[in-house]
Amino acid sequence: MYEQTRKYLAENEGNSIKLRGKISNTMWQHIQIHLETHPNMNYFDLEDGFQIIIYSQDPISCKDKMEIEGKVIKVEGVKNSRSKANGFSEYHLVVDSWKKI
Repeated sequence: MYEQTRKYLAENEGNSIKLRGKISNTMWQHIQIHLETHPNMNYFDLEDGFQIIIYSQDPISCKDKMEIEGKVIKVEGVKNSRSKANGFSEYHLVVDSWKKI
């Protein structure tokens, strides 16, 4: 269902892109990381319903639809024999800017 969105993110790993959506009220299960430079983490629902995690330097207070711009990063599950995340990866966005639309 979301294969096209995941493919787009994978093709743009390391690149700066723009996405539209809004901060989510529902948290799906995702791999989480901590970025010293962007310590604020939010779950973000894209327009097609796909959800990613975004990281920003400052808190994002907007709860309305917005456009975010930032760098796509690949996040991988920790290699642990008891972890369900082994071999699993997903794409997150390190936000440089955002604006309400």
